[in-house]
Amino acid sequence: MLKRSSRKRFSRHALASTLALTTALALSACNSSSEPDSPEVEQAVGLAVDAPRVVVLDPGSGNLQRLEYQDISSEGAAASQEQTINIAQGFAQSIGDAASVDTQAPAGGDVTTFHLPVTASTTEAEFSDQETVSASRDISLTVGKPTFTDLTQVEDVNSTEGFTLGVRATDSGQHTTLSFAAPVDATDNGRMLMEQYLLTYTSLPIVFPAEDLGVGARWSVDSRVTGESTLLQTVTYTLNSIEGSTVNLDVEVSQRPSMGALEITDDETSDSAEQLTVLNSNTTSVGNLVVDLKQPLPTAGQVSWTTRVIYGGSNEQVRVVQDTTSSISFGDE
Repeated sequence: MLKRSSRKRFSRHALASTLALTTALALSACNSSSEPDSPEVEQAVGLAVDAPRVVVLDPGSGNLQRLEYQDISSEGAAASQEQTINIAQGFAQSIGDAASVDTQAPAGGDVTTFHLPVTASTTEAEFSDQETVSASRDISLTVGKPTFTDLTQVEDVNSTEGFTLGVRATDSGQHTTLSFAAPVDATDNGRMLMEQYLLTYTSLPIVFPAEDLGVGARWSVDSRVTGESTLLQTVTYTLNSIEGSTVNLDVEVSQRPSMGALEITDDETSDSAEQLTVLNSNTTSVGNLVVDLKQPLPTAGQVSWTTRVIYGGSNEQVRVVQDTTSSISFGDE
C-alpha cells in the first residue's frame, strides 16, 4: 500500500538533479584562459545532442520561402547580440484521492528564476567528424552578472558570472553539440544550478523545416529533453508573420514520460520498493517568440509550460501527482 510518509522519495525529480550534477562533472576539465576582462573559465567539453524529428503539418500560404538562420556575416565574422534570458523552473508533488485528482495540468506553478544577461556571438563552425549532422554555426553565450530569485543561493549564483554555453547548430536551428565552461572559481552548486537551468533553455531550440513555408505554416519538433531523459517532448510552431528577416511564432509544448512506471524506495531499507504506473500525462502551455534570423537569440517573447503526470500504485484509491513547470523569456522582465 502506498502511504503518505516523508520517508518515501520519488526518483524522477531526484534524477533531474543527478543528471545536472553528472553533466557538471563530465564537462568540467582543465583550466583555460578566457577574454582578458572576463573570469578565467575551465576548458569546455562537448555533449552530443540527439537529432530531433521535424514534421511539417501545414506549409502555410502566400509567398512560400525557406527559413534559415543568417547570423554569420559574408566575411565569416561573428555576429554579436546582447540579450537577457529568463529561465524559470518549478516542481510540485502531492498525494491525493483518485476521485478528487484533477487530471488537467495547471497553467503555471511556483518557480525559481534565473535572470541571465548574456552576450551571444555566432561564427562559422569548423567541420567535425564526430557529428552525425554537420554543424554550420558556432554560437557562444557568455553570462554576465546573473540574479536568482532564491536568495539563499546568492553566493553560489554570483560565482557563475562569466559562465559560457557553446552551441554547435545547423542553419535550420538544430543543435548538434552543447558545451559548458564554468569559471574556475565557481562553486559546485553554482555550476550545477547554471547547467540545470541552461539545459532547460537548450531543450527548446527553434528548428525550421527543410521545406518552404508561408504564413500560417505549422510544424512539430519531436525530441528527448536534454538533461531529463524521462520526458519526450513535442514542440509545435505556428508561423504568424514574416517581415524581412523577422518571423513571429506561436509555440505550443507537449511533454510525456518515456517510461511507463516509476519506482519509489524507502530511505531506511533498500529492499523496500513500490512501483507506480503512469496513468495520465498532459501539458498546459502558452508561447510566442519573435526571431530575427540574423541574430542567434530570439529578440522577444516567452514560452511557459507545465506538465502534470499522474501515477497510481497498489492502492487504487491513491494517486501521486507531479507537476513540472518551466518558462523561458527573452528581454527585461
